[in-house]
This record gives sequence, C-alpha cells and structure tokens, in this order.
Amino acid sequence: MTRRFPAPLSGAAASAGAPDTPVSIFTLLLRQSPRLLVFAALLGALAGVLYSLIIPFVLGELNRQSGQAAPTGLLATLAGGHGATVFFVMCLLILSAKASSIILVNNIAKSATGELRLTIATRIGAMTTDGVEAVGFARLLNVLVDDVNVVAGAATAIPMLIVSVVTVAGMLVYLATLDLRVFGVAVAAVAVGVALFQLPLARASLLYVKARALRDVLQEGMRGLISGVYELKLDRAKAARHLHDDLALPQRESVRLEKLADAIIHLAGNASDLLSLFIIGLMVYVLPRYMSMPPAHTYGVVMALLYAAGPIAAIMSMARQLQMGRVAIGRITDLGGHAEPAGPVDAAPALAGWTRFGVRGVSYRYPQPDGASEPGFALAPTSVEFARGQINFIVGGNGSGKSTLSKLLSLHYQARAGEVYFDDTAVNAGNLTAARTRIGVIFSNYYLFRKLYRPLTDADRARIDGWIDLLGLRGKTELVDDAFTTTKLSDGQRRRLALLVALLEDKDIYVFDEWAADQDPGFKRIFYRDILQSMKRDNKLVIVITHDDRYFDCADRLIFMDSGAITEVRAQGPVGAELTGTARERMPRCA
Repeated sequence: MTRRFPAPLSGAAASAGAPDTPVSIFTLLLRQSPRLLVFAALLGALAGVLYSLIIPFVLGELNRQSGQAAPTGLLATLAGGHGATVFFVMCLLILSAKASSIILVNNIAKSATGELRLTIATRIGAMTTDGVEAVGFARLLNVLVDDVNVVAGAATAIPMLIVSVVTVAGMLVYLATLDLRVFGVAVAAVAVGVALFQLPLARASLLYVKARALRDVLQEGMRGLISGVYELKLDRAKAARHLHDDLALPQRESVRLEKLADAIIHLAGNASDLLSLFIIGLMVYVLPRYMSMPPAHTYGVVMALLYAAGPIAAIMSMARQLQMGRVAIGRITDLGGHAEPAGPVDAAPALAGWTRFGVRGVSYRYPQPDGASEPGFALAPTSVEFARGQINFIVGGNGSGKSTLSKLLSLHYQARAGEVYFDDTAVNAGNLTAARTRIGVIFSNYYLFRKLYRPLTDADRARIDGWIDLLGLRGKTELVDDAFTTTKLSDGQRRRLALLVALLEDKDIYVFDEWAADQDPGFKRIFYRDILQSMKRDNKLVIVITHDDRYFDCADRLIFMDSGAITEVRAQGPVGAELTGTARERMPRCA
C-alpha cells in the first residue's frame, strides 16, 4: 500500500498545509537528496557487480593453474597475466564502494529522519485540539522518537540491500553464461522462495503493529509513573498494581509479540537461506540424471551458489528492519487524519473593532471511548452572547459542560453544528487563524513556556516588572532577555506566571479555567478584585470558570451549566442586563 505524508520541511518555507505526496523509506531518502542517493545506489551496485565478478575471475584463474583452458573474458583480458593485482584491486574497490555507499546513505538517512521529525512536529501543530487529545501524548511521543528512529534504522539497510541484490543478480547472470537450464532452475527456486517468504512476512507485520500499539500503552504508564509519583508514594499497593498493569504487562506482551515476529522472520529467512543448498543438491544429485554438464561448469555452479548464499541471507535478515520501517511509516502517516484547515492570517482586520462575541446553536459530542457502551459526553445546542468590557463567570458541577463550552469559545474545538461569531462575522476556515489571535486562555492543564516568543519593548519590560511584584514572583523567577530564569515553581506560582504571560499578550478575549483554585486568599483577591477589574476597564471580554462564590459579585454575569446545557444566565450589571438573562439579580459590586 502506498503511504501518503507531507513532504519534509525545507527551512522556514515548510508549512503544515503542504500537499501530501507518496512516501516510502526509499522515497523519503530520495526527496532529501536525490542526486546523492542515486550516486550512493550506484556505488552499492558497483560493489555488488564486483562481488559477483570475483567467482568467475577466481574460477578462471584456477582453471589456468590446473592446466585447463586459459581464462577468457573481459577480466582475463584486463588482467593480462597480473591476476593477483587485479584481484586485490577489485577487493579494494569493493571495500571503498560499499563503505562509501553505506556512509552516504547513512548521512542522507540522518538528515531525512531529522527533517521527518520536524515535519511530524509541524503536522502535530496543525492537528485539531480534540485530535491531539484523541491520539494522546503517549502515541505522539512514540511517533516522534521511536517510530522515526525505526525508519532511520530501516533506511540505513538500503545500501546493504542494494549490494546483496546486485550480487545475487550477478551470480544468476553468471549461471546463465554457464548453462541456461541451470539458470532457469535457479530463478524458479528463488521466485518460489521469495513467494513463500511473503506469507510469514505478512504475519510478522501484524505482530509488529500490535507490539507498537502496546508501546503506546507503556509510554502512558511511564508518564503516570513520573507524573503520579506523589500519589504512588503514598500507596504501595496502588504503585504495585500500576507497575504490573500499566508497565509490566504491556512491556512483556510487546516483547513477546516482537520476539514471535522476529522468530517468524528469522525462521523464514533461514529456510530461504537453504535455497542455495537446495539448488546445489539439484545440480549435483538430480540434474546429472537428465542432462550432461562439463565438470568445470558444475564446479562453477556450486561455487556461485555457495557464494550467493551470504547475500541471500542478508536480504532475508534485512526484511525485519524494512518491515518494521513500513509499520513505523504507517503509524506516522495515520497522524494525518486530524489536520485542520489553515486559514490566512491577513483576515485579522476583518475582525477588528468587534463589540459582540458569541455562539449560536453550537453543539459538540466527544468520540465514544474505546470499549465503552455509552456514547461520549455531548454539549447540547447552545447560544450565548458576550460583549467587550464584560466579566462572565461560568458555574457548574463536574461534567456540566463548562470546559467543553470554554474550548468551543476559545476555538480549540470546532462545533459539530451552529456557529461562533464576532458581530456579524461567523468564524470559518478562512478566518479561524485570525480569530484565534484575539483569544488568550489558561486552562487547568496549561503548559508554561520559559521563553516569550515575541519581541519586547521597554514598556513591556516595565509591565512585567510590575506584575512580578504584584503576583509575588520577585525572587522566584526573573526575565532575562526573552526567557524566564526558571519555571520550576510551586503550582500557584506557575499559574501566576502563566497569568503574567497571558496579560502581556494583550488579547481581546480571555478564558480562565479555575485559575484561582490553587491560590491562597491574598492572590485570589488580587485576581478577582484587581486584575479582572483592570481587564474590564481595558475593554477586555473575560470568561472565568470558577466555584469561588464569595467573588460572584465581581462578575457582570453568572452563567450556570448542568448536564451539558446552560440552565440560567444571571445578569448582575448594566452591561449584562442589556444582553440577556432568564433571571436577573443585582448583587453588591466588586470592590
């Protein structure tokens, strides 16, 4: 089956939207450096040709030394009585050509797989958010590391494969010069052997696929072992079960499957390796009964077949690497199913100056979990509108749909129905990228980058310095050039640093998911009564998922959710009252 995958990156010009092109291990190398790869293949072929010429050259010399007919042919003519010199020159040429071919292909493979890793990273960056969640961290990490390394290992086997194939082809040509009947028997035997080898190879491929899937389970177990160290240290029985269920079992089963697949391939390879001996048996014990052949030709056939046994065995042994490479390429290619369209960034001016933002009839359903009988959680068709300069609190219990709605509002999830809009402009594939640039978020599972990936002005640095004091980060971390000295902070400090970075980005819309959950009372007060009110004065739209009812007075609206639906919108201030609300209640203003 032909795989399709985006072409490797080419400097800064690469993009996730590059058209897919057919890919295999060979085409992956060919796209990296076609001329160099062809040259390396020619060197490998030259080594194979010289390998195949060794036998007829040596046999000719042996015939000459035994007083039989003098050797004839191109090599004999070139030798001109200097057979030893020609022989050792051929050996040096074989060494040089073979080594050069391997080194060149290895260098191409290193570059190609490095670019492939960057291409995969670009493709992951272009995946939908729910696509990333569906694939999972474990598999994505395995693809980036293990699968790419497997492809690299398979690629470096190509020059040896070329040398071996050309050598076997040369031996077959030599057999044809000796006797066409022998050549026909040898070709038939090789064809049958290759055909029979494909059956166990297909079986081994299925086992490799299952083994690689278990490596994803193992990777997730490793992640739990590290990230869950605090919980596991407190419960030895839980730690032992985790080690057994999520590490030991998938590890042992993966190894068992790989061993079985290896055994099948090695058994089939060794059986195929007997092809040479099988043909020799035919030549010595069977064919003489039906046809006559000069003894010198018989000796030549036997030596050629014995000589070809090594390359045939090498070809079969490399089948494992190539098959695992095909499995890895398949896993890499499968990541292409979650890509989202990339819209033009220059659509940003069309959204400038907006005053209203909202969703109209949007719904979303999570995919059904593997092995589950019930469908995934669904958000009912939802409509709600927001305005600039407004603070909104979304309130509800676990499983009420708060996070799902917030990811639809932040344009991380794409609704199955309905639309997200700015004023009268609906968000679509053409302006999605531009719309996202106006939104900042801090979700509960945020990642804190050390670097600020933007140029900083003196005013920016002054604001950062003030926020470091306000958020209690002085002496904990500092900004040097465009990076913080450390992000190894407490959970509360990390979240405050994430807030600092979000404020610096100066977005139109902010979504905070339980930001204050792990803050002490002093920083909760600063967040609700100082920072949010400052953002309101700066005409930002703020949407906060929270359970802090003591600070409900700081919101213009309270949006209550339950069972995947909005049950009430409670307006608390003039801005909210102008919009909507099934129940309105004035509460003391935030101060």
